[in-house]
Amino acid sequence: MKWKTNDIKQYVQAKEYIDTALIPLIPFSLSNDQQIKELVFQKELMDVYVNHIEQQLKGRIFLLPEYYYLKDDKINEELTKLNRFTKHVHNQPFKYTFLITFDREWRKVIKELDDVELLWIPSMKEGDLSQKETQKMIQSQVKEIEQLIMDSWN
Repeated sequence: MKWKTNDIKQYVQAKEYIDTALIPLIPFSLSNDQQIKELVFQKELMDVYVNHIEQQLKGRIFLLPEYYYLKDDKINEELTKLNRFTKHVHNQPFKYTFLITFDREWRKVIKELDDVELLWIPSMKEGDLSQKETQKMIQSQVKEIEQLIMDSWN
C-alpha cells in the first residue's frame, strides 16, 4: 500500500495485517550541478525499487512518503529527526520498519537508528532506466531486498 487516497482507505480497514513500513531516504541538494543530476537519477531509481517492492509485498507492507534530507548536512544531524519519525511510525503499530537508501553514509550510523532496519543498496550514478540490462539488475536487487524483508518476518 502507498501513501495514496485509495490505499489509505484499504489500510484503515486492514491495518492489523499490515505490519511492515518501508521508508525511502532521499538526499536533496542544489549546490552542485553534477550532484543534482546524480541525486535526481537516484530518486527516480528509488521510485522504481520501492514500487516493485510494494507491488510484490502488497497487503503486508506500507510504502510511506519519502524522508528527504540535505545531502550536504552531516548524517548525524539527521538522526534525531529520523529517530523521532520512525518512532512515530513504529507506534502505529508497525512491527517492522525498514529504511531504504542508496546513501552509504547511513551505514555509519546504523547502530544509532532506533527500532529500524537499514536496507542500503549500492547505486548507479546515472543510466537509462529503460535499458534491459538496467531492468535486469533492478529486478535482481529487488528480489534480494524482498527476501531480506520476508526473512525478518520469520
